[in-house]
Amino acid sequence: MFFTEEYLNVSECLYSADIAERKRGVAIVKAWRARSRLPVAIEATASLVEMSIVGQERNGVNITQLRHMYAMALIRFVNTIVDLEQRGTYAQSIVSLAGRIGMPAWFVELRHAGTHETLPSLAALQSACHQALGWLNDYYWNKQTRTLPPDTQIHVREALLKYLAVQKKTPVTKRARKPSKKPTSAQLAMEAASDELKQFISNLHQDAVRLCLIPVLLEPGFLVPKEKKQRAAFPECKIPQALEAQWSGLLLLLAECIGETLFFEELLSATVAILTPDASEHGIFEPSDSTPSSSHAATLVSWIRWVLEAHYSSEDAEDANEAATPINIDGVLESCLRNPSYFSRSVLKVLSQFDVELKRDLKPFVDYMGKALAALASMDAAEKNSAAKTTRKVGVISESAMEQEERLMAERLKKHFGSAAVGSAQLDDGQDESSMEVDEVSGNTQSTQPNSAADAAVAPPTDSAGGASGSAPVSRWSYMPQSSWSTCPIGTVGLGDIPCLEWPAWTDDVRPELVS
Repeated sequence: MFFTEEYLNVSECLYSADIAERKRGVAIVKAWRARSRLPVAIEATASLVEMSIVGQERNGVNITQLRHMYAMALIRFVNTIVDLEQRGTYAQSIVSLAGRIGMPAWFVELRHAGTHETLPSLAALQSACHQALGWLNDYYWNKQTRTLPPDTQIHVREALLKYLAVQKKTPVTKRARKPSKKPTSAQLAMEAASDELKQFISNLHQDAVRLCLIPVLLEPGFLVPKEKKQRAAFPECKIPQALEAQWSGLLLLLAECIGETLFFEELLSATVAILTPDASEHGIFEPSDSTPSSSHAATLVSWIRWVLEAHYSSEDAEDANEAATPINIDGVLESCLRNPSYFSRSVLKVLSQFDVELKRDLKPFVDYMGKALAALASMDAAEKNSAAKTTRKVGVISESAMEQEERLMAERLKKHFGSAAVGSAQLDDGQDESSMEVDEVSGNTQSTQPNSAADAAVAPPTDSAGGASGSAPVSRWSYMPQSSWSTCPIGTVGLGDIPCLEWPAWTDDVRPELVS
């Protein structure tokens, strides 16, 4: 069982550019291996890193030996990773198993060449080792980091809340003419809380800052208050004074412990990631399930403005702040331009205020986003108006309208089928709708099974379109006394006869207006 900090520390060591750090990471993995069994991905990573160190130092090792050592490390990498997918009675091909887990097929081909064919060149093997480490980082280390036990994040949240609680109890005093020689108890408590938080934050490494500290800061209730009244609003995106007073000192303290460039770049990157979710998954200018509310987004944009005001200045700015931190905003620009939305447009407008040249370059994109958003808003308004009109037209029917519709239907029935149809279509309030039946047509169909002599054949109506002549009433709903009912198998009529459910031929000649 690895703790979050230890796991992240080893991941950072193994993928460090410093060869001494990589050696340290390999040594820690060997210590883990001595204690317990390790995941094959950790062992494969350590073996490949150790092989890359040997290839970099080349202490008395010739090229042929290096080729054999690289080949063995890569063969074991493929075998140990792919064998995890072997299930069932019959063994499957390595190529199919590699494709199932997302491993590039050429790793399998290189394994086959190293095992059965001519040994690949040293350059090919070194390139394969480098790419294998990259694949392990993407498919194991990064994924495992996102699912690590949240102990570090819990500790970070507790440390921040403790500091904020002490800060809330510390009264804000005006500057006195004569400074007090003896600090108050509240000031001493605040200093102790600051020292404790500094010590805690200073022990966090870069991955913990990105994966634990920054997400906690961006949770509702921290940089973004839970109460909407305490948040910023569009289009000004000006941070409220109370919120700035609460957090500005703490943010500067965190930046002092971590490093201003690292801290503020990570904060900007994570903030923009919330404002600009991947447009390839939900479409440009379309909100996603993770899109924040308007007040939430406005507060995040206001914090971006606050960071840029204090810690960013363009290279050609005449009034550039000499103490400003050289923050790189290329990632912020790329995310906003790749995922256009109302929020990303707001971020671009804020960025434009701090760089004249950038403002000129971004103006076409900002204008395009504005026109697109205006067109979408107009289309949405038109659709809502159309839906409202449709609802008013057919969506709500009053009781008087229903009565009028019933009278109209009765008149149409009387006109086409005679007065008997109207009378038989009107049921008493006490009658059950399920007791209604269709008179038999040509002696064939019924929906209920009364044993009555009234089940006489009904002749088709006489009309100019053709059809049999006769004066008998047409097919209509009628109510049969319940006393005439008798039990019968489901799907049968009368004494168990199976009915014919086909329409009679004369119905094909009925004019549409008679049944419309």
